[in-house]
Amino acid sequence: MPDTQRGHEEPFVFQFSIFLPNRVGQLGELLDRLDRQGVEVVGISVVDSAEWAVVRMLFAEPGKARAVLSRHGVAFTETEVLAIVLDEPHGLGEACKALVAAELNVHFAYPLLIQRDGHPVVAFHVDDGVLACHILSKRGFTLLDHEDL
Repeated sequence: MPDTQRGHEEPFVFQFSIFLPNRVGQLGELLDRLDRQGVEVVGISVVDSAEWAVVRMLFAEPGKARAVLSRHGVAFTETEVLAIVLDEPHGLGEACKALVAAELNVHFAYPLLIQRDGHPVVAFHVDDGVLACHILSKRGFTLLDHEDL
């Protein structure tokens, strides 16, 4: 796993927040463009407003996605998020309990389009990703990094 800027080795994945005009067909055009370039989407969440939509996406190959989006002039930002495998006894409720016990806030979460060994995977963005990694790992959760997608 790559070292973070803080010198820790943490399993993070890269989420792209893509800004699209809130008009009919914009999401379909984006997905078609990515598909034609061989960019595999492994997670998606859409939040819309009157004028714009923010499309949060995770990709199997973030470097390839970054290049395609940049080449086509698509506005985006990147954020590190956690990809947490949910299995018994490590379910969604247990993940939230562990984060609350550490006084970490969940800013947003959404399910991914992939599974790991038949178990669902969920993306979480929290106050402190490094602390959340330590807490969840200590409690037995499996966290994926970008190479696992």
